[in-house]
Amino acid sequence: MDDVDFAEVIESARAGDEAAVAALLGRFEPEIRTMVRVRLPRALRNQFDSMDFVQAVWKSVFTGKGDDAARFADVGQFRGFLAGVARNKVYEEHRRQTRTKKYDLGREERLYVRKGDRDVPREVAAADPTPSETVQAGDRLGQLLRGRTAEEAQVVDLRRQGLTFEEIAARLGTSERSVRRVIESIRERMEARGWR
Repeated sequence: MDDVDFAEVIESARAGDEAAVAALLGRFEPEIRTMVRVRLPRALRNQFDSMDFVQAVWKSVFTGKGDDAARFADVGQFRGFLAGVARNKVYEEHRRQTRTKKYDLGREERLYVRKGDRDVPREVAAADPTPSETVQAGDRLGQLLRGRTAEEAQVVDLRRQGLTFEEIAARLGTSERSVRRVIESIRERMEARGWR
């Protein structure tokens, strides 16, 4: 692929010419992969394959504006463009991962820990409530339902099971408005007591 028809090859690839796409991939994909690997921080290496970023770079190339192809007068300029896109893709993901606590890579822990000469699974806290939390929730529910009719208690129980207002009304043979009124009343009691 020489510099003379380089812009033409890019334009053909963007137009869907498989031969042009294959020519670009064959010529530049190993270089892009190297560019990504050099820039990929160690913290991201266990979460991303370098090919994820390579594909994102090609997507930027092939979905760019049609008149952009003319700006790459030669292979060197195109290579510089690819390096810039690869750098931006990696840095953008790194910033996204480290910006919030949800993706704070420093908080990650291994699932296995070394004990002597072998790896053993780390004990991970379950998301399920503890036995004492289950008892407390039952006590609070009992307090909220005190003085309520059996039908109102049934409305709350069905709502806790995940049924919609419409489904509860149909099952109990009552109006949706009545169901909403019961749930709103319970919610007001909870708020008055500072419960969530």
